[in-house]
Amino acid sequence: MIELYQLRWSHYVEKVRWALDFKGLPWRAIDIVAYKKQEMSRFPCAQTVPLIYDASTGVALSDSSPILRYLDEAYPEQPLLPADPVAREEAWQWMLRLDSTLGLHARRLGYTQLIMECPDALPRLFMTQPFGGLFARPVWRSLAAPVLGMMLTKRFRFDRNRQDRIYERLENLLLPLAQMLERNAYVMGEKLSAVDITLASLLRPLRIVPHFSHHPRLQGLFVWQQRLFRSHGRDAAYPYETMIEAQRQRSGAMRGRVSWMETPSTTAADAECSRAVAANDQHSVNGLSLFKAWPGYLKLRWFSGVGKQVYSPAPYLEA
Repeated sequence: MIELYQLRWSHYVEKVRWALDFKGLPWRAIDIVAYKKQEMSRFPCAQTVPLIYDASTGVALSDSSPILRYLDEAYPEQPLLPADPVAREEAWQWMLRLDSTLGLHARRLGYTQLIMECPDALPRLFMTQPFGGLFARPVWRSLAAPVLGMMLTKRFRFDRNRQDRIYERLENLLLPLAQMLERNAYVMGEKLSAVDITLASLLRPLRIVPHFSHHPRLQGLFVWQQRLFRSHGRDAAYPYETMIEAQRQRSGAMRGRVSWMETPSTTAADAECSRAVAANDQHSVNGLSLFKAWPGYLKLRWFSGVGKQVYSPAPYLEA
């Protein structure tokens, strides 16, 4: 039995769940308290989510791509990585590159979208366990939402989305991938690989970001994702997708017009290069830094430069 320590809505965790299911391995999920992570404290590896503990080998390992590589080496049936060493390294570099770009940027913009449109979703994601779920109840979650929003803004620097050119970098990455997958069923080879699982999983938060979910040149990429989700039995929608969709239907509007976006151009941070490990973008938060996060949070909530537009479902959903 493999134990998977998870935040249920994490797109990095989805990579690992998908790989475990694809390989037909027995596993069970253990939901953690996000801001404590005490459930994982007994393991000697890095305390990041996802983390697995394989009881049959005694291995504890964190980070999604190393976990997928471990599963392929320890359980070679139903391989997810090519047998050829050159192709295997190419697949590995694809995974690390997507972890370090798509995974990080999509997380930033997904949380940003929730803060702008549906901040009450945050307590329902992060605070369902403490105090018997008190802060997930209607009145209390309206009090908890700004605090969580400030904490996340400081931890991931959502208030720097414009300066860091996150929208532009994602377009740079996704437009060529969309063109590639119009011609090919998979990123590498003729069958599903860990690269496809990585791309499809890490793309999920962008389904609630109208700039990308409604982008006319990216519809084929989301259709490709939908096809994989359906054929491999993945969740049609995560709770945060359902929450923000309900909010948009009630209000008749969504935040999607990025008024300040520049023409995408390749930057050094986007350049393809060999990686030994995936990058991360988390920053420490304490009481003082949380207090200083007020201006950034308020700017993100009300003055982000991402304007309202009339709500409409993403076109790929009708394909």
